[in-house]
Amino acid sequence: MNLSGVWDWTFFWDTFGFTLRTVSNFLMIIVAIVAVGMLLNVVIKAVRNGR
Repeated sequence: MNLSGVWDWTFFWDTFGFTLRTVSNFLMIIVAIVAVGMLLNVVIKAVRNGR
């Protein structure tokens, strides 16, 4: 039984790529917020330990 024609891989990868390009913008915003939070946490700890 040949199942090679069941999946349309071009459509699958095009859809996956489109979804990835759409979500990546929002994902980068979330990553930036987390990175700024971690940076602020390090700065606050450094100021507290310096006193």
